Amino acid sequence: MSLTQIATSGLLASQKALNVASNNIANAETEGYSRQTVQYSPTYTLYPGTGALGTGVNTSAVNRITSSFLTAQMWESQSLASESNIHAQYLNDLDQWLGNENTSLSKGFEQFFSALNGSSVDPYAVSARQVVIAESVGLAERFNTLYAQLQGQATMVGQQLNAAADQANGLLANIAAFNDQLRSLSTGNQPANEILDQRDQAIRDLSELVSVNVLEQSDGSYSLYMKSGQPLILGNQFNALSVNGQVDAANGFQLQLNTGNSEIPITGDPGGVIGGLMTYQSEELVKARNELGRLAVMITSEINDQLQAGEDLNGNPGAALFNDLTTPVGAVMALDMSSTAVSALTVVNTNQLQASEYDFRVDNSGNYSLVRRSDGAQVAAGVLTGSGTDTIAFDGVEIRVDGTATDQLYRLSPVRFGAREIQTALTDPAALAFSAPGSGVGDNSNLLELVAIQSQGLLNNGQSTLMTAYSGFVGDIAVQTARMKTEADGGQALLSQAEAAVSTYSGVNLDEEAASILRFQQLYSANARVISVARTTFDALLAMF
Repeated sequence: MSLTQIATSGLLASQKALNVASNNIANAETEGYSRQTVQYSPTYTLYPGTGALGTGVNTSAVNRITSSFLTAQMWESQSLASESNIHAQYLNDLDQWLGNENTSLSKGFEQFFSALNGSSVDPYAVSARQVVIAESVGLAERFNTLYAQLQGQATMVGQQLNAAADQANGLLANIAAFNDQLRSLSTGNQPANEILDQRDQAIRDLSELVSVNVLEQSDGSYSLYMKSGQPLILGNQFNALSVNGQVDAANGFQLQLNTGNSEIPITGDPGGVIGGLMTYQSEELVKARNELGRLAVMITSEINDQLQAGEDLNGNPGAALFNDLTTPVGAVMALDMSSTAVSALTVVNTNQLQASEYDFRVDNSGNYSLVRRSDGAQVAAGVLTGSGTDTIAFDGVEIRVDGTATDQLYRLSPVRFGAREIQTALTDPAALAFSAPGSGVGDNSNLLELVAIQSQGLLNNGQSTLMTAYSGFVGDIAVQTARMKTEADGGQALLSQAEAAVSTYSGVNLDEEAASILRFQQLYSANARVISVARTTFDALLAMF
């Protein structure tokens, strides 16, 4: 091996190192790019063991500088940060609506009972009675407005879930294609650093939408699984995500995995933006809808019952001020096509009402159970009679069920739509029954009973008035909002740390690359000098002959 050939191998190695360093500098701001380095190795040795002589240098590979541990940690941090951030955004909006003076029920209750109290001065005055009706309309509209805002959030959750699923499917397709490319390239021992970077970046983007577990296979491909274990990617094949359901469906919008042969519901928290949206939908949104509905059913029932116990200005029995919410619209939701046994749901005791929905099941032997979803408690269980119609009571509610039924599955929602349905039914001020029967139109004893409703313990086992129940609910949401904001801030801080760790390990340091450029230039120049010396030496030898 000649001196020229040895120097040429060094020259080529230095040139390749210069190209790699230049490429690093050029991609310093490229998202997901991992710093690359040239791996050197000596070429074969002449006369090993007897007088070994080196023959130069090879650049055996161009390696990515990356840590699978740090990268996986960043993916997980990205998922957690995205989930808590979207959850905090929705909670913050809910918190502002509930506490806003223009929409708050506290203000509505205050104004309504203030109008009733004002009428007690002169219960005969039509103008004061008109104010009561006007404030009842205003209170009902506050309920309706809050429900509409919750409904708007629910609709937005569905839209974002669909958009996130579509985006995730695009990323899954890309990752599966990268797997295919990498397997092809690995058979020919071709460098694929850029594709590896692109695949890692695609998984980073996917982690923002849904949490994934990544398992590297022997052929270099990645298999991706959801937190619950369902496979997303195997080799170059992927299973798509989809969203079904609607705003008013029993379970709202639900995520499922399409395997080609079946659609598998995704249970539990899938993580990422999708997980944050689904958690808010199934927790705070449901809680808010049911709590507002319970308050609507409670105040309408209490006010209507008291008015109907009195007498109006014309000496007629009292009429209801609000519409009746004790036979709620849409309260019985069959969860399969064969469920037809429940014929009616009625609120019979508003003081026992819970801000919850219920799962009602009947097995193939007629055994039934009722589970309160807010806390998982079983509130009723037994066996249907096998004939006629059975009445099952729980938490101030009764349902009528076909006694011969089997294989039934229902979602029962006694108060879910209360805030949507509440309206003022009375328009004639004279029809407000402020007096007790037979006491004369100037009597205000029944009106005083109406005013007293404001301070009565009507909810939570008699511990809460309408005002304190609402205030407590708003306070709980405020605490939850603050907690989630703290969690979101913490998640973002952890993500920033993970990003910094990856950047420190894998990112391009311009100062370091600049120094490398100078070093490789010196190596290049030195090898070129060796070639020049070799040529001079060879010329001198030729001149001797």
